[in-house]
Amino acid sequence: MIDRFSNAMRAVVLGLAALSVTTLPSQAAQTGDTAKPISSSSIVQSADKQFLFTANFDGGSLTRTAIADPKLQQEVSLGRDLRRVALSDDGSVLAVTSYLDKQVLLLDPDSLELQQRVATGRRPFAVIYDGHNRWFWVTEFEEAKLIAIDHDGAIVKQLETAETPRGLAITADQRLLVTHAMTGQLSIYDLKAESLPLLKRIDLAVKQDPDQFVSQGLPRLLDDIAISPDGSEAWLPHVLWNFDHPFQFQSTVFPAVSVIDLTPGAEQERIDNRKELFRQINIIDNANRTRIVSNPADAEFSADGKKLFVTLAASEDLMVVDLSRRAKKNKKRSKRRKGKQSQGGAQVTQILRHLPGDNPRGLLVDERTLYVQNAMSQDVTSLDAGGSSSFARVKLDTHPLFRTVAKDPYDRNLRNGTRLFHSANTSESPQTPIAGDFWMSCSSCHLDGFNFTNRFLVEGHFQDKKDNAVSGHANLKTMLASATESDLMRLIRDTQGGLGHDDRDGAIDIDPDAKADDLPEQAVLMAKQLKRFIMRPHNLPYLSTWLRVNFDNPNRKLVHPKEWTSSVACSRCHSDLFDQWVDSNHRLMGESNPYYRVMEDVAAAAEGEGFRRWCVACHSPQRLTAGLPFRGEENHMFEKGGTSIKLAYEQGKTDLDEGTGCLFCHRITEMEDPGGNAPYTVDLKNREQYVFEESSIEAARWLGDKQINAKPEVHAESYLQPFYKDERYCKGCHNEFAPGSGALIVDTWGEWAESSFNNPDDPSKHRGCIDCHLVGDISKIGQKQPGLATDGGAIQENLVTHQFTGANHHLVGLRNKEQERMSLELLRTSAEIEQQLVDGVLEVVVHNRGAGHALPTGVADFRQFWLEVRVSDAEGNEIYRSGVADDKGNLPDDSRLFMKVFGDAEGNPVKLHFWRFEKMLSDTRIPADGSRTERFELPDAKGPLTIRTRLLYRIYPQWVTDAVRQKVPDLPEPPIVELNRLEERFDG
Repeated sequence: MIDRFSNAMRAVVLGLAALSVTTLPSQAAQTGDTAKPISSSSIVQSADKQFLFTANFDGGSLTRTAIADPKLQQEVSLGRDLRRVALSDDGSVLAVTSYLDKQVLLLDPDSLELQQRVATGRRPFAVIYDGHNRWFWVTEFEEAKLIAIDHDGAIVKQLETAETPRGLAITADQRLLVTHAMTGQLSIYDLKAESLPLLKRIDLAVKQDPDQFVSQGLPRLLDDIAISPDGSEAWLPHVLWNFDHPFQFQSTVFPAVSVIDLTPGAEQERIDNRKELFRQINIIDNANRTRIVSNPADAEFSADGKKLFVTLAASEDLMVVDLSRRAKKNKKRSKRRKGKQSQGGAQVTQILRHLPGDNPRGLLVDERTLYVQNAMSQDVTSLDAGGSSSFARVKLDTHPLFRTVAKDPYDRNLRNGTRLFHSANTSESPQTPIAGDFWMSCSSCHLDGFNFTNRFLVEGHFQDKKDNAVSGHANLKTMLASATESDLMRLIRDTQGGLGHDDRDGAIDIDPDAKADDLPEQAVLMAKQLKRFIMRPHNLPYLSTWLRVNFDNPNRKLVHPKEWTSSVACSRCHSDLFDQWVDSNHRLMGESNPYYRVMEDVAAAAEGEGFRRWCVACHSPQRLTAGLPFRGEENHMFEKGGTSIKLAYEQGKTDLDEGTGCLFCHRITEMEDPGGNAPYTVDLKNREQYVFEESSIEAARWLGDKQINAKPEVHAESYLQPFYKDERYCKGCHNEFAPGSGALIVDTWGEWAESSFNNPDDPSKHRGCIDCHLVGDISKIGQKQPGLATDGGAIQENLVTHQFTGANHHLVGLRNKEQERMSLELLRTSAEIEQQLVDGVLEVVVHNRGAGHALPTGVADFRQFWLEVRVSDAEGNEIYRSGVADDKGNLPDDSRLFMKVFGDAEGNPVKLHFWRFEKMLSDTRIPADGSRTERFELPDAKGPLTIRTRLLYRIYPQWVTDAVRQKVPDLPEPPIVELNRLEERFDG
């Protein structure tokens, strides 16, 4: 516990506790129906109005403050990021969500003594007390679940719900309302029924307008719910994402508040009543401009329901909606209003600009007093609501009324970086503002930083890739990898209108490409501080990739190389699986893959050394986490059976696994889904271990092995996770988007998800990644294939093997001919061809029959699938050819290839610089379950004609191989492989 005051003051606080002054919740008693509706919040009040409880966000603590004398205060540190707090109806239990720690904490409200830590799913956000059932409801934001926790800390209910459940509220008649932050939905459940049925799920309206500067877009970032005192409506503050055009700060994100009619059984959105910028939110400032606000956060009604107050977290304002003049239902409209669209009669009448705290989020209304909780300045502001009159205005009362956090766990630069990320307050630094005209902050799109919600940014990109494939930030100099501060200044300008892009209010026009000495010191400092926040352990610690390592010490950044146990150690009990892996492309895909080596060097030369992290996170992650040079290891391209790592292990030397080894894949303990780019959290230490399990002494290791064999369950559980069988586990590295720009380069998972192979409801037809690529016999795909995973162990009914069979047959074949054969066999199951000759035109149809994704997938801008056609006349003379390689392996320009061609913003092919993809110049691939028809006009000739058509494959184009062989001359020439052929005779 953090003691903020003197021993004397502590005695006063403890004395109050000793008198057993029971803290009552602000919610009315809920032994039956609630007397009034309630909603989740970060700041709550006891029913006796003596105390305020605040969950202090990334301050990591919970604080109890006496309202009469804020110096009487207790604070307890509980986690990394506390989001919401709730009290039981009898005042005996206080619950708070620990967002990053996956916990709900139950405390004694009087002493703040911790009673229970309840483990939850990922990102528990809202908590609210259900008096009818006498338990707390919690939203698991990333898990798409609702859980109920009783007073003793037991999870008594779990409900699967729609994605991204966030805010909670309970109506007086016991309906549970749940917002879905990233899908723009509201779910309504019946708390009175034992089965807790879903009554309705409302999709908030998506508005579009040809004029991009008109408020419109996808409802997103729904954190809170405000239910009117009479229970007739729910008001939902949120933003609108308008991503159907390139980012522009005045047309990308709009603030809004949606209104839901809560008539039982007829719940629906009142679309015409939504409050939007330039419409009902249209306060004109002294410069004759609409006062722009951003990131509506919390909303609360006045007790009489005549006012709605909304905190605006990014622009740092308070918005007041006057409902007192709303026309009553069924009242005849005046002649003056006839023909005009109804706006619900409620208008924004005040925007209290420049609240004194930083990042106002939490809001509590107590008669005429408003308490605003400021997340970044870690304090509470009190405001005077001014009364119910339409002419009344909210005024500042006291700031700070009290501090919520005694000692900030963040240092000054990190706190400022975090504040900047959440800010759009143009007035905070007028010459070097973070945003233009208060429009939007980084968190207007990147909710809570960098996490799984990134996927919704990618999915919210509606532009045709032929016109614009960039879903994020364009015009980056180094893809945020090397000249990071310069790129950050560039995106602040281009995306948020800051740093002088919008210079109407006196901002300095910043040139991000200028030398640091020529830039304002404040602008450079801002960029550095933002970078500090972005590289936090829970964000992007390696900047270009989403890979993370779970360290006990949050300030630790690197794994010691010796912590990476060699995969050879696993071979002592899993020899078959080790032998499969050690020759596979999943092992030798770093230094020993010459194509990768050259491409990584090209990337580093173009974007700076830091850009290698994007590549290395999947291709050689152990080196990245250990902070070792990205390059410099030996090339084991021809090595068979893992002789080098076996020798190092026998000699007791540290030799990090190249590629993805046993420990890396099997100690991934968390996985999120931002869309790809290695979104894994690796935990090397937090598991149960046997004595001598990792000893360097052979005899001791023998004893360790004996213990494992005696009780293998603990060992197995520490190296297995349920999501290892989820196709999204593979998606993490087999989907790929460009850092910063968000351009989706590889979408293998998306191709599969839309195919008939994704059929979990029918296991006989469902084929996931492991069903085709991790099997021992390609000819028996779809059948159970038994085998041994552990030496001397039981035969598994369906063994997941570790050859990782894929398209790169050539490199694996340099060391293992059997794995090469398996690769070619799998490739040949993918497609079938048919042909016909009609009026001198040859039609060839290529069917994608066996691949559960596009053909080709992966690096489809380099893989070569094409048709070779040769036509001979009756005398055997070749009269036509297409797709025939010359003596040097080059294909004619008019060859019919199935591939993607990436272009830059000007439409020029990017070739090797594929991460600079901004436009799709062409995409001739064959989708899963689909086909493609190619037509060839043949010359007149004497028949019958003999037509030989072949579907051919090569791992890379000749020009790429030529470039690689200049760097790695011992790379053998990859062959052209025939996948399918037809030879038929047709009448001329």
